[in-house]
Amino acid sequence: MLLTALVATLGMGVLSPAANAAVNTCGSYVFGGDASGGISNGTLKAGFCIGSGSIRRINVLYEKTGGSTTNVRLGYQETDSSGVGISPPVYAAAQNVNSGQTAERAFSVTEPIGCYHGVMLNTLTGYQYVTRVWGSC
Repeated sequence: MLLTALVATLGMGVLSPAANAAVNTCGSYVFGGDASGGISNGTLKAGFCIGSGSIRRINVLYEKTGGSTTNVRLGYQETDSSGVGISPPVYAAAQNVNSGQTAERAFSVTEPIGCYHGVMLNTLTGYQYVTRVWGSC
């Protein structure tokens, strides 16, 4: 019942086996699409849920497939069509993730339809990873 737990804890972190991860968990909203990005030790994904003409939920997942435990902050950012941020990233609280686990964050938002990408900040190195751009700007 991971999906039920994820819906009930919007904005709170959940760690799960990678096989259970779903970016299309939208509840009563419509799944608008997703974006992903490969990282040397996993995959970063973001899913976008639409309702009432706005983005209402953003699901961000980091499926870690290798390497040692790391501390990350998942989030999202509005971008232009080439992926350059036009607003500061919005991050959730930091969480540790081990190889074979998926770090997940669900953001309950009201954002205009536009271009966005999922982001992950490695708090140990300060490096930010991003998905490809989703949406139309």
